Amino acid sequence: MTPTLEQVIADYRGDLAVLRKHAETVRVDLIEQILDAVKESAADYLTFISEDDARLRSGHTVEWLRARFAQWARDGHAKIERRQRWYRAVVVERRADVAAAREAGRIAGRRGAA
Repeated sequence: MTPTLEQVIADYRGDLAVLRKHAETVRVDLIEQILDAVKESAADYLTFISEDDARLRSGHTVEWLRARFAQWARDGHAKIERRQRWYRAVVVERRADVAAAREAGRIAGRRGAA
């Protein structure tokens, strides 16, 4: 089975302790920086959000989320923990900020009229 991104990062972090004893500190520090950068860039992939947060984030109903839960779980993007459903942030779309878009349109319209 292919390891998850979380497993790969954790395994290499574990290897860093061994490398610190046997390798040049500069190289080990570089590896640690790379792992930090990967983790930061994959934050949405690594982060699970609750069903309530997923509903608020997406604007979709609980029923809509649950209709996709089984497939997302098979793909490793959803899980049940302590009898609560969790979804990876990366698969839960963000609802459009209609108010912000409307305001940006108003501002652009004023600039165009001036």
